[in-house]
Amino acid sequence: MVNPKERYVTYEAFNDFKHHDFQEVKDDIKDLRGEVKELRGDVTEMRVELTELRGDMKVLTQRADGIVTSLNWYKYVFVLVVLLPFIERWVSRFI
Repeated sequence: MVNPKERYVTYEAFNDFKHHDFQEVKDDIKDLRGEVKELRGDVTEMRVELTELRGDMKVLTQRADGIVTSLNWYKYVFVLVVLLPFIERWVSRFI
């Protein structure tokens, strides 16, 4: 069982507790606020970098689309320039 004298705290002990422990809590909260500010700055930097990367990705996508379009065009040119005369000669042999 608890001793009745241990249940009560003197004003001096309570004031000491209040001063030291609450001050520690306040300091911890200030530290956390500082860390949150740093994190906000980091997140802002990340957003800027992501925006730049999105722009780069759009440019790369456009270049890749241009390459595919060029390859398709060269494929048709290849068929017309190289294979058409070959097919024409091959057909002329049988006619």
